[in-house]
Amino acid sequence: MHRLLGLLLLLAPLLVHGQNAANELFQHYTLHRPQLKSFDIHVTKSDSKAKRPLLVYLDGSGNFPLYYKTKSGRYNSSVPLNISKYAKDYYIVVISKPGIPFKDSLRYDNSGRRYYPENNTFKQLYSLDWRAEAASATIDYLVKKLPIDTRKVIVMGYSEGSQVAPRVAVLNKKVTHVICMAGNALNQLYDFLLAARLQAEQQQLSRIESQRIVDSLYTEYAKIYRSPKAVDHTWYGATYLKWSSFSRTTPLENMLRLSIPILYIAGGRDDNQTIMSMDYAKLEFLRQGKSNLTYRVYPDCNHYFQEEKTVDGVIKKSDRIDEVHQFAIEWVTTVGK
Repeated sequence: MHRLLGLLLLLAPLLVHGQNAANELFQHYTLHRPQLKSFDIHVTKSDSKAKRPLLVYLDGSGNFPLYYKTKSGRYNSSVPLNISKYAKDYYIVVISKPGIPFKDSLRYDNSGRRYYPENNTFKQLYSLDWRAEAASATIDYLVKKLPIDTRKVIVMGYSEGSQVAPRVAVLNKKVTHVICMAGNALNQLYDFLLAARLQAEQQQLSRIESQRIVDSLYTEYAKIYRSPKAVDHTWYGATYLKWSSFSRTTPLENMLRLSIPILYIAGGRDDNQTIMSMDYAKLEFLRQGKSNLTYRVYPDCNHYFQEEKTVDGVIKKSDRIDEVHQFAIEWVTTVGK
């Protein structure tokens, strides 16, 4: 089963963008909500009093700080968006996960693997519901606090954040645009089953080995669904609460509840999850006669939108994440025209 373990999706898609964790870029606020406890939000500063759109950026999974210092002494970020590029035109907000600071240094174990220590707040609260409700509360707060152009309140989610984004729009009717990038459309637990079947088709496993994995996965899934709120039981490094919350409803089900424009972006070589799950979203929108989904695929890109092509026998690699974000921003300005 070790090969399947290598396909772990959405647990730690930590992206290095090389941005400085400059406090002068952000204004920091702490919000308090009974169910969510206290949580920190970080909004780009502006000297202008003019109204501008709000962009809520939801990063991927894991418990790393939004900005984290590595052994080299350099700060990297779990947010792949070039925030400073768009801060002059948008209020951009990022949200710290429960109990996790805005920035801090990573730790390293004896093998050199990087990690960040778990804490009880994160363990007790981290779920799709917490992330979606925190984002919704953030929107409500900032619309009152700042001169927001409410014609454009955008929720953009990457990886696990992509699963959260449509749920935020279901909760909060102020959201006008949803952008989902590199996140599954169906139950994320299904991706593990599909991966096991595909490995058999690709002759990486025998069909008997594949079936053993599938059977073992169903055994684990039964445990999760029997104890959906458990935080003292974990699977693949995450609590049953986390897994059950992200698979109680699917991202596609939340997308289908929306009538606002949705942009769904996929990488054709995404190894964190299969694009076949993502393809189904477009099919379902067509089946139901809904026209508010734009589906964009970068065929040769992986989960991080790094592209690898073979041209005249030579492998050429390029990073297209900035291009992908620019496409998304341009889509917001043109959709509906």
